[in-house]
Amino acid sequence: MTWIPQLPGLGEWARVVNYRKIQIAKLANVEFIPKTRLDAKGVAEYGAEIVIVATGSYWATDGLSGATHDRIPGADASQPHCLTPEQIMVEGKQVPGDRVLVIDYDGYYTGVSLSEKLALEGKKVTLLTQLGTIAPYMHFTLEAPNMHRKLHKLGVEIVPYHVATAIEPGKVTAAHVYDTEGHTNTWEVDGVVLVTQRRSDEALFRELKDGIGLDALRAEGVQALYRIGDCEAPRLVADAVFSGHRLAREIDSDDPSIPLPYIRERKVIERELAGV
Repeated sequence: MTWIPQLPGLGEWARVVNYRKIQIAKLANVEFIPKTRLDAKGVAEYGAEIVIVATGSYWATDGLSGATHDRIPGADASQPHCLTPEQIMVEGKQVPGDRVLVIDYDGYYTGVSLSEKLALEGKKVTLLTQLGTIAPYMHFTLEAPNMHRKLHKLGVEIVPYHVATAIEPGKVTAAHVYDTEGHTNTWEVDGVVLVTQRRSDEALFRELKDGIGLDALRAEGVQALYRIGDCEAPRLVADAVFSGHRLAREIDSDDPSIPLPYIRERKVIERELAGV
């Protein structure tokens, strides 16, 4: 949420962080320590009784996706011609050349917003997706028509129903999802942006749980270890916020790791009419 508001048209998303900073600042019993990183040993020795890991997620660097349940041959974000969203927005890695292909298996704002950003910077952009249309989730948020207009005006080439089958320096090969052997295409490109799938950044949680171990943590005074949000499984921002809120609300339940059932108020009209 620090770099997403830097994408075209998403500046308002900064409110997700700003609102909570304001509310936390009002609470005398909350201590906020920014720009500090703890390793597993530091967490264990910190003195906390409950540890909640919310380390988020990152975009796959090898093209792994739920669309194919596999990596893309040749995808490697350590190479100069392959990039992830974080490398572009956080690390400042430059997209080489003028021709860029964005592989978007996500279907929401990241792929299309990066395509818009790169097109505004003068790149010739091709947006490839396995779906029948770009960013279908934007139809639920009412952003889709405006996004389609933007990309059309910027000259972004849209390629639906395709999955990338190979990435090489200067070239991307893709196959049609309904005819993977007889219908293939190749694009000559200078750079490829991998918006394929996010992966949980669970290294700290695993080190605490499996490396140090729960028994050793208890010996240090840590009575409970939980993870929330994208660290548990990548999800929408709203779902990540709810994940943390839910755990905090149920932290004193018998097993906070298992969500309590929703309590729904329902009027039973038949009983009211019968006077029961």
